[in-house]
Amino acid sequence: MMSHTVLDSIALGYEPVWNRARELAAVRLGVRAVHPESVDAAHLMQALGDDWPESAPVLVLAVDSPRLLQQTLACEPVHNAWIEVPGSQFEHPETLARLNVAARRGHRLLRRADLASVRGEVVAPAGARTLLKLGAEDAQHLLMLPPGGPGRASPLLDRVVEGVASRTLARLCLDDAGAWGLLGWPDDDVLYAHRQEPLNYDAAVIRQILLAIGDEDCSLEHLERLVRQDPVLVYRILLLVNSAAYGLRHEIASLRHALMMLGFRELGRWLAEQLPHSEPDRDLHPVRYAMVMRSRLAQHLLATGSDDNLRGEVYTTALLSQLDRLLHQPLGELLYRLPLSGRVFDAVLRHDGPYHPLLDVARAQGEPGQLHRLPAVCQRHDLSLEHANRALIRMLASSRDHASPRSERMT
Repeated sequence: MMSHTVLDSIALGYEPVWNRARELAAVRLGVRAVHPESVDAAHLMQALGDDWPESAPVLVLAVDSPRLLQQTLACEPVHNAWIEVPGSQFEHPETLARLNVAARRGHRLLRRADLASVRGEVVAPAGARTLLKLGAEDAQHLLMLPPGGPGRASPLLDRVVEGVASRTLARLCLDDAGAWGLLGWPDDDVLYAHRQEPLNYDAAVIRQILLAIGDEDCSLEHLERLVRQDPVLVYRILLLVNSAAYGLRHEIASLRHALMMLGFRELGRWLAEQLPHSEPDRDLHPVRYAMVMRSRLAQHLLATGSDDNLRGEVYTTALLSQLDRLLHQPLGELLYRLPLSGRVFDAVLRHDGPYHPLLDVARAQGEPGQLHRLPAVCQRHDLSLEHANRALIRMLASSRDHASPRSERMT
């Protein structure tokens, strides 16, 4: 039986790892011990392992406590998980011997190192994969290499790379240098390239929806999960059904209700018209999907058993709260065009009301380097760390298949 205190004695935060297809490949789960005396690594691994399905992304455990890290390495491994280990532990015979034992037990290790320390290395010790943190000089050196030049691919090949702040460098790492994935994404630089006009729809999402509409077994719930992968599409569908063209007596604030009013055939016709104007830039997918992940986390922070209407409104609230980044307009101007409930306006514009705590905690769990703030944020909103941590684990465990037709409940 899992210890009652383990998830109330740590703070968990997440950071996505994006692969060459710009899809979610792994998630770095930061583990910060808040009450170290109450943390037991075996219970922590059990809590993660019990809820980590085959379809989930790779889980990278980044434990901030050296003692807890050593305990974790001595535990039974969690399926589809890597353990992040400081590079210094691979440099000393005593600690390297312990890492070799952990590797033989089945643990997959991710060595955190800088580029200079691994240059010229052929095989990493203890069978580890490497997480490279690029400094400013490293990035400049990589950018100055000629296309296809000697040595360009070798330093990053099949490695995870951190510290990529520009779109150009992200493309170089993934498309030219063969990196396994990027920890984090240069959202600001990618969005800056589209600063001249609002973003349009995600072409891949529209194609998914059109395929689903053509399937006789497609349900309204499945269709809704597909639509809500694109914040711009959610917003413009709500605008569409509340426009003068529909002349409805009652305004519609729910995405599900909007889809019901449109109907599958009308939605398909409208989307087919939008497809030529959709946005093909795949570098935008991590930006959009990070918004989806945060919105799903806010939804999971609701009490277990909350009905789908409430879950849907919380999800939409969290999604719309980030819309200004995509449409380059103040949030107030965007939201006042929709007949949203006062709860949505309170949370997004006034940082108040019943949904604000959910958005605030979700934001704190998704901000790299800010994990130390999470206990205070949870305390301010009267949410337990255990509740926040469990919500995060549930969200991440289903982050690859939440739009699958297998489950009809909103996830």
